Amino acid sequence: MKIVILGAGVIGVSTAYFLGARGHQVEVIERNGASGMETSFANGGQLSFCHAEPWANPGVFSKVFKWMFRDDAPLVLRPRADMDMIKWGLKFIANCSQSRTDANSVNLLRLGLYSKKTMEWFRTFSGVKFDNLREGILHIYTQPRDFEGAMKQAKFQEKFGCPSEVADIKRCVQLEPILEHAGQNIIGGIFQSLDESGDVFTFTQELAKSCIREHKTVFHYDTDIKRIDYEQDKISSVITDKGVFVGDAYIMCLGSYSPVYLKPLGINVPIYPMKGYSITFPANHYTPKLSLTDTENKIVYSRLGERLRIAGTAEFAGYNTSIRPERITPIVRAVQSLLPKCEYQEPESEWACLRSSTPDGLPVIGKTPYVNLYMNTGHGTLGWTQAAGSAALVGDIIEDRPTEIGLEGLTLDRY
Repeated sequence: MKIVILGAGVIGVSTAYFLGARGHQVEVIERNGASGMETSFANGGQLSFCHAEPWANPGVFSKVFKWMFRDDAPLVLRPRADMDMIKWGLKFIANCSQSRTDANSVNLLRLGLYSKKTMEWFRTFSGVKFDNLREGILHIYTQPRDFEGAMKQAKFQEKFGCPSEVADIKRCVQLEPILEHAGQNIIGGIFQSLDESGDVFTFTQELAKSCIREHKTVFHYDTDIKRIDYEQDKISSVITDKGVFVGDAYIMCLGSYSPVYLKPLGINVPIYPMKGYSITFPANHYTPKLSLTDTENKIVYSRLGERLRIAGTAEFAGYNTSIRPERITPIVRAVQSLLPKCEYQEPESEWACLRSSTPDGLPVIGKTPYVNLYMNTGHGTLGWTQAAGSAALVGDIIEDRPTEIGLEGLTLDRY
């Protein structure tokens, strides 16, 4: 089968690799000059398979209005006359109930643990190296109320196959000795031993090379998609500035830009861009080796070889990708507070990207009203984490095979 994939971020490239390994003829269309140049370029680096609490939860709902007009808040909603954003926001609020949070958590965890299993296959067969550390992730807490909520969430997740360790400050320091010098008043942590970290950009680029080398995948870089044409219930072609592309099946992997191309097809999916920021510092003697999540500030830390990647915050400002200094400053301030011995001042690089977010925090995977168009998009902050599992699921769906896990909460028909 000839399959045309739209987008060469980590989702698109992972999908290409999986389908290529199944013997399909795969072509990938990408507007940038290489794979992984947008959201997959400089994310937080965490493979947080056991992270199963969506952004939409009762705790965040109680803070949203307090954060709304603060430039240094973990989540910033910039009011604007944008009907898509308003509709998305109403659905987000509807998912903040405890019952919806629990249901969405179960679905996230099922996909996350499946992605961990599938990632083993990717590692084994592709052999790509990407500064992968398989030491777990430590979530640290400074507020008693947040820590209590996290312990409840951890206990809830254990019922579904995700072991967690509740750690006091002494145990946190045992797990990551650098925290002995922390400038924050850490009261405890939750350690997820199944989680990992790694450089998503290196992974995406190296996997794309493997696609070409091993499976003869064709990547059409610097190719801008103009529209998707259809006849009745079937996609007929993809029109680009470099020509027309025709396949037996098409897969939407365009992240935040997916709705732009889906709306003309009559597919209205609530995916909205959530801007995230990251900074990178050189590693030194006081740089943590264990991947950390600062839950109070919604910031993650990952050691990537001789670099420390720090990423976080969420800003809803449409498709604006500019780097705003007032959003970088609180990240730097949080780093200086947590890791004062590092003596970090100016980051060596700054980055902003658009994460394709759904109101319930779950991606959209599988069939559409068009018999040969499939979805693999809307992964939000967990695209790197869910890439391997999502690729395997969409591969099985295209081939009409039974999927290894249930698709509850993942398909387009939930909207």
